Amino acid sequence: MTVPTKPIPLLVNVYREVIPTVHRYFDRWKKFAEVIPDPELRSQALDAIAKKKFHCEGGGVFSLVAKDRMDDLVQFIIAYQITCDYLDNLCDQSPSLDPNDFRSLHQALLDALTPGASLKNYYEYRKESEDGGYLHALVQTCQGILETFPSFEKVQESMLELSGYYGDLQVHKHVVKEERIPRLEKWFSLHQHKVPDMTWYEFSACTASTLGIYAMATYATKPDLTEETAQIIKEGYYPWMQGVHILLDYFIDQEEDIADDELNFLFYYDSEEQMIERFRYFVDKAEEFIAKLPDPEFHHMIIRGIIAIYIADEKVQGDKELKKKSKQMIKMGGLPTLLFFMNRWMFRRDQKKSTT
Repeated sequence: MTVPTKPIPLLVNVYREVIPTVHRYFDRWKKFAEVIPDPELRSQALDAIAKKKFHCEGGGVFSLVAKDRMDDLVQFIIAYQITCDYLDNLCDQSPSLDPNDFRSLHQALLDALTPGASLKNYYEYRKESEDGGYLHALVQTCQGILETFPSFEKVQESMLELSGYYGDLQVHKHVVKEERIPRLEKWFSLHQHKVPDMTWYEFSACTASTLGIYAMATYATKPDLTEETAQIIKEGYYPWMQGVHILLDYFIDQEEDIADDELNFLFYYDSEEQMIERFRYFVDKAEEFIAKLPDPEFHHMIIRGIIAIYIADEKVQGDKELKKKSKQMIKMGGLPTLLFFMNRWMFRRDQKKSTT
């Protein structure tokens, strides 16, 4: 199987190869979540699985590069992404505002990227802990798969770095409301020298994605990965590609976040014009760095597909103002983004029909 570099062949491979494989392993974790003993943990695990399946489907697209290790990579991506979504629910939808709790929970993500690391009581700071081994099983699945990837040692340090940023963000954004912005600004000041010129809220957005971790895991399946190429892969996804991903995520959640009084990084731009201009800049920089990656055309399709998936979201297409703004974003990705957009729109329409 060759790596697809055009929209139509990519979509064909996604529906023929990726989606069935993702669903097979995803459904196993759903069955596990259904028997979690603690009702609160079971509820949060199932809620994350029900609402965020598309995260796993999107991440699974990377497996087209892994070829004969496709199944293994899909299993890792699903286990890691389900862990992220589950922990996000535990932080976001529980009464806890304790940073120690959030830090302890997200230690699971670091351990997942560290084969041989001992399992811990990740629920140490909350009363609910009886998950029937669910979180430990997710961590162990990631560990067991990663240690079989021939070039994992070349990317592990960078994967842990991005995972650390992700965990830090989840800690700072879920504490007492009055402390969130000061904590995020202070955190940014500690890392500002490591990233190109950007604001604290743009840096926060760049750390909230798992795409870089999945890209590095993808090439860890290759036996001949060099340290130089490993660094290029990291720079191809962090910060720009991950920034594009999460800026889009916040774009579609604007109305919802206003209603729920939730933190949304887009609200800190001076104007909508500035927001669109900065998004365009992030897309341009992502395209520039992606050009240096192995299989560059595949990764160009990834960024255009990401734009399309978010713009086709019903939150955007059902809102007159957001829909109007989204047209500018579609233009940034050109014809491939338009094709992916039409595909996603039709997919959502057909899903609605099948459930009515």
